[in-house]
Amino acid sequence: MAQAKKPKPLHEAHRARMQERVKRDGLESLAEHEALEYLLFFAIPRQNTNPLAHRLIQHFGSFCRVLEAGEEELREVEGIGPSSARMIHSVLEFARYYTMHKRVRRVGLNSTERVLEYVRPLFMGLQHEVLYLIAMDDNYTPLRDIRIGEGLPNKLTFDINKLARTAVSTGCTCGVLAHNHPSGLAVPSEEDFAATVQISKTLGMLGIDLLDHLIITADDAASMRDSGRMPHFDPYNQQVYY
Repeated sequence: MAQAKKPKPLHEAHRARMQERVKRDGLESLAEHEALEYLLFFAIPRQNTNPLAHRLIQHFGSFCRVLEAGEEELREVEGIGPSSARMIHSVLEFARYYTMHKRVRRVGLNSTERVLEYVRPLFMGLQHEVLYLIAMDDNYTPLRDIRIGEGLPNKLTFDINKLARTAVSTGCTCGVLAHNHPSGLAVPSEEDFAATVQISKTLGMLGIDLLDHLIITADDAASMRDSGRMPHFDPYNQQVYY
């Protein structure tokens, strides 16, 4: 006599229904906790991930905040282990990587609008400050995105000597600075201005013209050059004027 098949666990049937729903209607058909639940399917294959998704939303406040959290922060939530934390944290990392590599790199960055479009992907989802130098040639074509330094949400540090060595190694003749203000306004601080003066002089003495410094937030941006506050290095006097 043939044995009756054991019914699948409820969470397996639920997973199958959700997978079919996403296949039919796309991820946009899911609520925030459902999207997290679906994501966790890949890290936790044999467990009901619905309660864990709810705990994540409750802890961080939103789907976006969950993805922006660091691995250590994620592991503070009950049920999130190293693998799950690493996978969740990696989602934005892969999105940033894709967006950066999707850019048209051989287009000249000869306007603030083009530079802004180029640099925005570098800061996607970051909750701490990061400073980049976009090294360019005489045609304003980007040669390399140099990650100069990073730090807290409202403060960063960098090694000026390492920056100089790396910039020279690219063979660039000019460049643009860009950094983000994750928790602030798109307004240069006095520290931002002082760092720009220092970098402008260091690069200027190496024959590299610093053209602008962009401050990026989630929905805004500011250009020191456009606002008339961009320091200028005079190669004859070896001084920075502003």
